[in-house]
Amino acid sequence: MATIKTKITFLRELLALKEVIDTGQIQAAAERNGIKHSNMSKLIADLESRFKTTLLIRSSSGSVPTNTTRQLYADIENISNALDNIIQNLTGPEELTGYISIWTEEGFAGSQLFIELSKLYAKHPKIRLDILTNRHMNMANPDISIMDMRTAQKIPGTKPLFKFKTKAKFYTTPGYLAKYGVPRDMDDMLENFDMCIRQKFLESPECNFILKRAKKLNTTADSASIIYQLVCDGAGIALMPDWCANKNTKLTEVPNIDFSYEYVLTGISNPIKIKSPKIQAFLEFFYDFCKKYEIPLEMFD
Repeated sequence: MATIKTKITFLRELLALKEVIDTGQIQAAAERNGIKHSNMSKLIADLESRFKTTLLIRSSSGSVPTNTTRQLYADIENISNALDNIIQNLTGPEELTGYISIWTEEGFAGSQLFIELSKLYAKHPKIRLDILTNRHMNMANPDISIMDMRTAQKIPGTKPLFKFKTKAKFYTTPGYLAKYGVPRDMDDMLENFDMCIRQKFLESPECNFILKRAKKLNTTADSASIIYQLVCDGAGIALMPDWCANKNTKLTEVPNIDFSYEYVLTGISNPIKIKSPKIQAFLEFFYDFCKKYEIPLEMFD
């Protein structure tokens, strides 16, 4: 039977592997835990030696788990959650500690939600968030992933936490309309006005007509933040969510355009993680955020 010392060493190595998988990089995992890169690398190397197999595929862009590692991840996650539960049972709600990893589409990460995070930190000052936007990671790994409903339904091993619908309409600044005039209708807008559209909308079946018909499609970008800033600076007209645009006095809905696009965003998580006090604390914050901004929200048990 392994000694306590051996078990503790093995546990450190397993948790180090989980950190690297969650962050995607050995350097990021080391920084997150306040240790040297070389020490984190050694923990992984020792674990690979213990298993006599490669656990991570390393490259200049990061570290990707092998198939063997993916099979191990669920067991390591169970161990990590069990430790979290023991720790949380010994502390009060105001003493919640640790990291919550949240994957979001870039546009959602740049929205009002994360401007409001000071309220979460004020209530739980020892909680820290890892906000992830890497599209190539496994969306089942973060504690919470927030994405389009259609995408979320394709990710195995997860359970929905909440969902909300949002409409997108065409917005611009009053200054832009004063300078270039008001479009008479959709055809006039697409023919004669500057369009700055997020790639996500152009790729959707409901909105890809813009790509085909707009004569002055000046800017497309994966980044919602770039599109948002361009429109606020008077560079053109963009399709953006109501609940985000309505909170900015610089923006106004474009008149005479009878079009809106509704899509559903949802939050998902591994069922094992959902009852974690940290996750529940974030969900409580998220519920209050949606209530403040009058965003229709459906929470799941």
